[in-house]
Amino acid sequence: MAQENKFDYSIKQDGDKWGAEIIRRVTARRTSVSKQKKGFETQELAEQWAKETLVGYLENLQAGNKRKSEKRAVRNELAAKAEAEKQAASALYEEKRLAAFEEDDIEE
Repeated sequence: MAQENKFDYSIKQDGDKWGAEIIRRVTARRTSVSKQKKGFETQELAEQWAKETLVGYLENLQAGNKRKSEKRAVRNELAAKAEAEKQAASALYEEKRLAAFEEDDIEE
């Protein structure tokens, strides 16, 4: 199975102008254009723009993933804490209930 980059760029010529696209691999057969810019005078200018934009695009994506990861960690901690409190409250309720049953048995 061939491994390809999820993000890449492509350069296309339209008449005497050049265009650049930042593309994302959606599936093995399908791609999607994330960013594009047309009207470059030379292929080198289009390729330079594509490389710079791809680096910036990936940095922004990584920063967003890091923020989401931090939020997810906080959310998971709060959920674990809430579950622990719920179990502790359930255990306390069960102890009180058993103590009440024992107290009723002693009175009878």
